[in-house]
Amino acid sequence: MKKLMLTAKVKTIVAINRAKAVLKNERGDFYISDGVKIIIAVVLGALLLAALTALFNNVVIPRINTEITNMF
Repeated sequence: MKKLMLTAKVKTIVAINRAKAVLKNERGDFYISDGVKIIIAVVLGALLLAALTALFNNVVIPRINTEITNMF
């Protein structure tokens, strides 16, 4: 039991030291890659939203209107 507790304590200390090393890293590569990913996601989201809006405005809504008109 003592060995298990000591192993857990050592692993915890190692994990904390790794986290500190990552947080102290000031290279900037991480921020640039994350910024590019966010920009790509926003652009793709805007394109998808524009495509869906065009689809609904030009195809779906007129079709619904004609179907409802034909029902009555």
